Amino acid sequence: MTQRPGPNQVRVFAALELPAPVRGQLAGLIAGLRDRVPPGSVRWVRPEGIHLTLQFYGEIDRGRLPGLEAALGAAAATAGPLTLALEGLGAFPDLTRARVLWVGLSGEREALQQLQRAVEARSEPLGFKPEARGFNPHLTLGRVNLPLRPPDRRRLADIIARTPVPAGPPFTLAALSLMKSELGPGGAVYVSLAEYRLGAFGLLG
Repeated sequence: MTQRPGPNQVRVFAALELPAPVRGQLAGLIAGLRDRVPPGSVRWVRPEGIHLTLQFYGEIDRGRLPGLEAALGAAAATAGPLTLALEGLGAFPDLTRARVLWVGLSGEREALQQLQRAVEARSEPLGFKPEARGFNPHLTLGRVNLPLRPPDRRRLADIIARTPVPAGPPFTLAALSLMKSELGPGGAVYVSLAEYRLGAFGLLG
């Protein structure tokens, strides 16, 4: 079970927030999958909480927030708005051993990779190390409840492999956010602490 941060700590991460129509598309995708996968096999993410995480920082002292905000503002200035689209379902570490279910992204992936590297590069001097496993752009849909019986695991893998992602229009992400995760009765709630327009200096709005 995830512990609540102490009174002087906050659980934060850098992310790109999704437009409402994209969250609606993901909600429809989750609803369709929920009706087909083995009952109780997956804990689904609430669509309003889905975002594109670029770096997770964990629980930090609140006094470190100003430095982190400055780092993300500098990273945002290095990139312009990104045009992406939803593409394909998958699982980590793979379909036969699924723990996390996700939908992939197509479009300006190289520009997205460059922005993510800029976030890590500007965060590292503050003591936040880059992820050793590298960055794989995705949107998390759910987490598998383990252990699963072998027939349920095979059924889940087959459903994910055979389910197409409905075609939707490309969407543009134009801001980088420093997000806070707060635990509530219904799970985590995400709040934006600071938002920076991509390709510009300073806070958005």
